[in-house]
Amino acid sequence: MYALRSNEQKMPSACVTSVHTVVRDGWYNAFTDLTCWKHYYWLSYRRGTSHHADHGMVVVLRSLDLHRWHEAAVFDRPQGISGEVGSGVQDGHFCAVDDRLYLFFTTRVPLGMFVSWTDDGITWSMPQATRMQHVNPYTWRVRHHDGLFYSAVALMGAPHHEQPHLPLDLLVSDDGVTWRQHAQIAAVDACDFTEEQDLLFQPNGELWCVVRTAGPTRIYWAHPPYTDWHGGGAIGQCHAPALCALDGQVFLAGRIEAPVFAGTDTAAYPQGTTALYHLTRDGARPLLAMPVGGDSAYPGLISPAPGKLVMSYYSDVAYWSGILTPKSAAAYEYKRTDSDIYLAEIDVATEA
Repeated sequence: MYALRSNEQKMPSACVTSVHTVVRDGWYNAFTDLTCWKHYYWLSYRRGTSHHADHGMVVVLRSLDLHRWHEAAVFDRPQGISGEVGSGVQDGHFCAVDDRLYLFFTTRVPLGMFVSWTDDGITWSMPQATRMQHVNPYTWRVRHHDGLFYSAVALMGAPHHEQPHLPLDLLVSDDGVTWRQHAQIAAVDACDFTEEQDLLFQPNGELWCVVRTAGPTRIYWAHPPYTDWHGGGAIGQCHAPALCALDGQVFLAGRIEAPVFAGTDTAAYPQGTTALYHLTRDGARPLLAMPVGGDSAYPGLISPAPGKLVMSYYSDVAYWSGILTPKSAAAYEYKRTDSDIYLAEIDVATEA
């Protein structure tokens, strides 16, 4: 791991205390999320044959101690098996609401957004397609606040590379299935918003939105009723952002494009690695990064206790580095080799 410390006063510092492999089974495992619900930890990931959605399924695990995991559910393509390349399930994200746990997940070719839920952790509902009038909105991450579901959405039926620039809208829902437009976060411009976003409600009611674009990642914010949005400043590169509040501070996890923590030649790394940032309205300050691989990131991020963060992520570092030989191929092959699911436990402190 690589750590970067700041000279600024009261700048949080972070230290990885434990990293362990949760899944290493010969599949291309990727695209994680993590939450706490009913005294259990819940982890989701996509199990497939490559980085893309080939033969993909979303797997849900649960644990009491972050080390021993049971398989709780597996979600296949609700539309049925298709022979088209890339038509499997791609990724899933949790939304925990009191006595119900929701899982939102996507399929590709064609793009579809679905939601399933459980009241007991054992039995899950049949997946339902999200809808907004005649559109299936791409609610990539969903958060719940004061009785409503929220998601920032720029995509309405196709991946971002297949459609023109669209505005970034805040959608709300009463049940997680039927959605309506609440406000426009940002108008159409050169940002080219992607589906990858996260929302965080502050204790004072302020709502933050972090979204990946074709360029740098951007941050926006609004006060209730969340109709008048501000910001739009660039906070650097952070793909698949995941937000978490801890001890009055906000932390951001995601993929950083270049291994700036290592101080090495960026040309040697196709993608980069998973990084943790301290986030303010003014920008994202890097705290630490996980070992660099060929393909890595798409984290989940939670705070189970004061001063503690837990981050899930995927990485092919064991195969890219040559430490392990892939089970599915004779040699490492970028975005088609084996990939594993990891969990990092992190201590966070605020400097005096």
